[in-house]
Amino acid sequence: MRAHPAVPAGVAAGFTLLELMVVLVLVGIIFTFAMLSFGGDDIAEMMEEETRRLETLIRLAADESVIRGQELAIRFTGEGYEFMELQETGWQVPENDRLLRAHTLPPEVQVRLQVEGDAPVFPDQQSDENAVTPQVFILSSGEVTPFTAVFESRQSPAQFHLDVTVMGEINMERAQTL
Repeated sequence: MRAHPAVPAGVAAGFTLLELMVVLVLVGIIFTFAMLSFGGDDIAEMMEEETRRLETLIRLAADESVIRGQELAIRFTGEGYEFMELQETGWQVPENDRLLRAHTLPPEVQVRLQVEGDAPVFPDQQSDENAVTPQVFILSSGEVTPFTAVFESRQSPAQFHLDVTVMGEINMERAQTL
């Protein structure tokens, strides 16, 4: 007598190991291409890094201003920003300060400044028409000129807003342009 097989002839019992491996390789390739197409916004990451750098430097400058009892300021330019200190001859960029030195933004990133209120008047400052005047003041009393710095780029819809209050509180938000 012949033994009958458990599975009738012509009916598949399952997948072979080779078929499973081929399917897994195909799924891996599709997943890889999907992840590459969703790649991060490098410009947005760069803007976030620049925003966080300025936030950290403002906190440091505010602490230094109070500790030293010296008035500091920030001057924003088309290429970046630089910290300044009030000296007898007016606002000067510190020469040997490794932390509060001028910073140039990457070419893809621009910063737009929105300043509130009027600049404080310092009686000891000489009035020189050629003198460089900063836009944001960090006073030894702990007060800061309220302002918003908007980091943006033409290559990314993301924007980063750095809002600073008169008491030096800093808030960072990410926004999208339309």
